[in-house]
Amino acid sequence: MFAYLKDRKFLHAAAVLIGTMVGAGIFGIPFAFAKAGFWVGMLWLVGLAGILCLFNLFFAELTLSTQGTHQVSGYANIWLGAWGRRLMTIAHMVGMYGALLAYMIVAGEFLHNVLSQFLTVDPQWYSFLFALVWSLFWVLRPRTIAAIELVLIGLYAAIIFIIALFGLPHIQPAFLTGWTPEFWYLPYGIVLFALAGLTAIPIQRTLLTGRERLMRPAIIASMVVVVVLYALFAFTIVGVSGDVTSPEALSGLYGIVGTPVILLASLLGILTISSSFVMLGTALYETFHIDYRLRPSASWLLVLVPPVLFFMSGLRNFIDVIGLVGAVAIGAQSVLLLAAYLRARHMRLRDAEIRLRMPVIVIWLLMAFFTAGVIHELLVR
Repeated sequence: MFAYLKDRKFLHAAAVLIGTMVGAGIFGIPFAFAKAGFWVGMLWLVGLAGILCLFNLFFAELTLSTQGTHQVSGYANIWLGAWGRRLMTIAHMVGMYGALLAYMIVAGEFLHNVLSQFLTVDPQWYSFLFALVWSLFWVLRPRTIAAIELVLIGLYAAIIFIIALFGLPHIQPAFLTGWTPEFWYLPYGIVLFALAGLTAIPIQRTLLTGRERLMRPAIIASMVVVVVLYALFAFTIVGVSGDVTSPEALSGLYGIVGTPVILLASLLGILTISSSFVMLGTALYETFHIDYRLRPSASWLLVLVPPVLFFMSGLRNFIDVIGLVGAVAIGAQSVLLLAAYLRARHMRLRDAEIRLRMPVIVIWLLMAFFTAGVIHELLVR
C-alpha cells in the first residue's frame, strides 16, 4: 500500500473520490450521532462504508465493462435502455441538485463565520458568491481538478486533527454513551449522503487510463481515509457539545472551545464544501455536455441555476436536504446501477480490468437494502 503513495496517478484517483465524498455531509454527521447515540451512529458509519465500498467496486467494474466515458445516466442508458436512462436522470438530478443546494446552505454560514470579523454581510450573499466562483472550475480538465483536490484534502485533514487536538480536553465521556431508540434511523440518509461518491468513479477511470487496475486500491483507500476523518470529527464534536450539537456541527461549539477553533472549523467547512461542489458540479456538467451533447455554456447554466433558484425559494433546512438526498436520490441511483451491473456481467462490451466474482445474491441483497431505504424515507416524510 505504501508504494501507492508514490504513484501520482493513484493519488489523483483517490483524491477525486475523497474530495467528492467529504463535503457538506460531514457536518450533519455529529448532529445525527448525537441524536441517535454516538455508537449507534458509528455502527451506521462503518456498516454503510463497507456497503458503499463494495458498491463503488461494482460500479468501477461496470465502467470498465463499457466502451467510452460516460456519467451515470449514460451507463443506465447503455445497459438498461431508455427507461433506465429516464429514471436515472431523475434520481441523478435530484441528488446532484440537492447536494449542490446543501453546499450553498452551509457555505454561506461558514463564510459568514470567517469574514464577519471584517465585513457585515448577510450569509445568503456569501452562498450566492460561493456558487458563482466555484462553478467556474467545472469546465477544467479532470487532472487539473485532481491536483486541486489533492491540496485541499491535505489541508482539511490537517484541520480536522487540529480541531480534535483542541477539543480533546473538553470531551465529556458521558456525551458518547447511551442511545435514543426513536432516532436510531436518523443517521442512515445523512451518512449515506456523506459517503456517496459514485460520480467520481468515471472520473477515476479517465485519470487512470492505461492503469485501470489501480481503481480497486484507490476506492478502498479512499473509503478508509474518509471513515477515519468522519469518526474523528464526530467523536470530537459530539464529545464536546453533546445534546447541544447543532445541525451543522459548529455553532454548538461556541463558548466551549473558543472563537479561534470555530474559525478554523469554518475554514475546514469552506475547504471541504468547495472540494465537493467542484467535483459534483463537474460530474453534472459532464452529464449535460458529454451524455446529452449540450454546449459548454448551456451545460454550465443548467448546473448552476436550479440550486440557486431552490435556495432563493427558501429550501434551506440542511439536515432535511441531505437526509432526503442520501436515502432517496442516492439509494435510487444505487439500485439502478446495480441492475445495470447485473446485465454488464453477462454482456460485457469490453474486457474489464477489475472483476469481482461475487455471488449474484449479494447484488440482489444490496438492491433490496437501498430500495428499503428509499421506501422508508418516503414513508416517514
